[in-house]
Amino acid sequence: MPDVIRFSGEAVSCPFQDLAGVRLVRENSLFDRRYNAMLGNIRLLWLTALLVAWLPAAPATAAIEFFGTAKIKPTFYDNFDFNDGKNDAFIINEGGLTGDQHIRAELRLGWKAAGERWSVKMIAEADVIMEKDSADRSYYSGATSYEGKPNSGGEFGIERAELLYRFFPWLELETGWDVRALDIGSGGLLFGDDHPFLGFRGDLTDALSYELLYLPIQNRNSLPTADDDGKYLRSPDADDWRVYTLKLVQDMGGKSAALPQHALFGNSSGENNILSMALSPVYAFSDNDSAQARIHYFGLEATGQAGWFKPYFEVMAADGEFDNGRDISAWAMFAGLEVLMNKAFNPYVAFRYTQGDDDASDDDVEGWVGIGDIGRYTPLLGMDGNILGEDLGQSYGATLYSYSPERAFRTNRYGGIGNGGSGDNPGQKLIAVGTRGDLAAILPGLMYKTQAFFIWYDETANLINTRKPGEKVDDYAGTTFDLQLLYAFNKNFSIDYIFSTFVPGDGIKDQFGDDPAFVNCLTLAWTY
Repeated sequence: MPDVIRFSGEAVSCPFQDLAGVRLVRENSLFDRRYNAMLGNIRLLWLTALLVAWLPAAPATAAIEFFGTAKIKPTFYDNFDFNDGKNDAFIINEGGLTGDQHIRAELRLGWKAAGERWSVKMIAEADVIMEKDSADRSYYSGATSYEGKPNSGGEFGIERAELLYRFFPWLELETGWDVRALDIGSGGLLFGDDHPFLGFRGDLTDALSYELLYLPIQNRNSLPTADDDGKYLRSPDADDWRVYTLKLVQDMGGKSAALPQHALFGNSSGENNILSMALSPVYAFSDNDSAQARIHYFGLEATGQAGWFKPYFEVMAADGEFDNGRDISAWAMFAGLEVLMNKAFNPYVAFRYTQGDDDASDDDVEGWVGIGDIGRYTPLLGMDGNILGEDLGQSYGATLYSYSPERAFRTNRYGGIGNGGSGDNPGQKLIAVGTRGDLAAILPGLMYKTQAFFIWYDETANLINTRKPGEKVDDYAGTTFDLQLLYAFNKNFSIDYIFSTFVPGDGIKDQFGDDPAFVNCLTLAWTY
């Protein structure tokens, strides 16, 4: 290494005594600025080298895992008003207001990180009806709205968030707005959604767990208004809706060897040699200032398996009142049984009941309305895209995700999605039969589900017969049929097709029309 470095012809003695303290000998006063700059650069390089050497020993941060799904859903809706002679009203789905033929995109990107006691999970989503406006994320005329609709760019954000910290096995803090439910494992009569929540959960014993939640479903922060005397006329929480829930899960025991190999409920191969049962008492209080109502919900959910048989059961009751003194009293139940014959054929039968109101003019509000009916995503009867789980608010009264006709009226509302469920609704008696299975023996990757619902109104006194004015509406609402076929090319890509129809019975015909309603939905799904 030379002991002289030349800059623009100027000679500088540079003995480089050590890397930590570089000494440059100045021989020319014109070198002052170059000298200082070089000294600073060498020190910066030295500090960088020290940082690089230190990094492997620094405490490691949590790794972030990315994941996601991308679904493109060409869809066709037809005759949701059961009348070929009229145009359907708008229909709401996850992408917004739509109707007829459309393509919906559900695009999700998620990430999560976790430590010994904590975890953070977030999922960003854009769920839109595909068109130029949503693709460009701008409407060109004005930055915020177009024809009264919000700018589609605002529809992208954190769709789900789950933040957890476990203090003890019996005490875990949870918050965010991820999916939480009270009875989604059975009939979904009471509540299931991705509303915001704050709460605790944990294991009280090896067999008993709990979840305690506070759900601020609506927090409008309305400013109080005052009259000329300064007296406030409106409470700042007048439009709020808060729900408090408690669910216990008692594992009744049962291991894979609980039944003998050839027991009555088992089989010779032992594949279904299982006996298990979980009982879940449920309580919820709906403090619904927006609807001016207070409702207590009580219930019990039971799920399990006994050999070939998987039973599902729940019963729920509502007791409360409106601020005007009207009494709320209603109940609902669900019971189902699936028989696990083999991979290709698993038949099931179920009964779903929600009480209806028999007189909208009295002070007894008896039509069942849960906090949020989630029938569309329940394990036995649920199907993501079948017609009864779509928005039939313009006719039968079942809204998005809900199987019950809770929106048949607009009076005495006290719950349901968007707080739009009416306590004067006619209720429902539904009998379902179906089967599902894996057809890998025919074509690897092919699965199916098919089912039929036979639906009666529980009460028809509040319904209006437009076909024969003055006469009572018939009890039989109609029949739905669903067929779902899914082919998975691999773990990252699948195609899912749903054909679903609602054939009106005399009850629908008396009110709306004779023409069947249809849904055809194709899902192209990428998972990564």
